[in-house]
Amino acid sequence: MNLFRKEIKFGLKSFLLWTLGLFMFVFAGIVKSSAAMADGQFMTELINKFPRIVVAVMGMANADISKFAGFYAVLMQYILVLTAVFAAHLGSRAVSRESVDKTYEFLFTKPRSRSFILARKLLASLVFLTAFACLNLVFSLLAVKQLGLEGDYTALYVRFSFALWFVGLVFFSLAAMFAAIFRVAEQGARAGNLAVMITYAAAVVYDLLEKPGVLRLFTPFRFFLNTEMIDGTVSVFFLLFCVALSAVSLFVTFRRFERRDLGAV
Repeated sequence: MNLFRKEIKFGLKSFLLWTLGLFMFVFAGIVKSSAAMADGQFMTELINKFPRIVVAVMGMANADISKFAGFYAVLMQYILVLTAVFAAHLGSRAVSRESVDKTYEFLFTKPRSRSFILARKLLASLVFLTAFACLNLVFSLLAVKQLGLEGDYTALYVRFSFALWFVGLVFFSLAAMFAAIFRVAEQGARAGNLAVMITYAAAVVYDLLEKPGVLRLFTPFRFFLNTEMIDGTVSVFFLLFCVALSAVSLFVTFRRFERRDLGAV
């Protein structure tokens, strides 16, 4: 437990900075929603004139931004990317920080197994990821309260916050796995960030295709579609798929970490 507290203390400053970015994204985005809804017809016509690839890159496919729910769904696409990058950072750091900081000899000569130590480090990082998703809910509620919008969108905020956590869990687990697999810590971190970039590119392609088929399985950014989230029909299959993918990645992480050369940088 002492190790867990140390990890929380070490990561707190970084977490606060990421939280500040989340706060600015959510508040600035929701405040702009009033202007978008006021000129809803104009905004819809303007977006329809954009090339489809531009709409896909901006995360506006299949979303009506003239309505608050649609605008919020588009905003959450940007928050989803922010969460994915943050989660990848958490996963990579939990595995490789001691190698980068040259403190692995001090920590891993303690009378504890590598798996025991890694589990505490990963758990501390998951606390930050969970808090990040919860704060998205809190910031959304506070920002909308300032606008005084009619209607209760709490269920929508909750669904998207859960989606952030599950997608973040996938990238967290993948980044941790890459950090354990690659001998050089920086290569593992780059692989985690590259996974975010590649899967987002796949999400853009998904939005461009009329019948994307199984492509959805390869991009966590489309596990939870805007239309489904707005309608409240969240896919149980993709919830379980997130859990399964994360479980497999973490299993590989622990297995590889047991045999990893901790002095490699």
